[in-house]
Amino acid sequence: MIDPFQTILVVAALLLAAVTGAYVALDRSPDKVLIAVLAVLELALVAQAVVAIVQLARGSDAVGGGITFVGYLLSILLVLPAGLLWSLGEHSRGATAVLLVSLVTVAFLVLRLVQLSAA
Repeated sequence: MIDPFQTILVVAALLLAAVTGAYVALDRSPDKVLIAVLAVLELALVAQAVVAIVQLARGSDAVGGGITFVGYLLSILLVLPAGLLWSLGEHSRGATAVLLVSLVTVAFLVLRLVQLSAA
């Protein structure tokens, strides 16, 4: 796994969580700009998963092995779209807060991947 890229993913997820927190405070649903930035983050998470799986398949020591590592990689890809779909399906403050929680979850899952790859 690429260490600076992991840091960028964590920082981006937390910054987007702060922006989404402002949306919650203002009682706004996600707009097209926020959705576009979330899509970029999701593409970066897909790139991370592809790189890690290729490294894992090659037997690289740079990634942690095992089903737990792959499970975290795949679950990260599902958390953000699920939170976004929930917030778009229900236009309420609580639904936007679910998106906020999903962004914080993504940040912590990436940190957990870093821990697993270091082990």
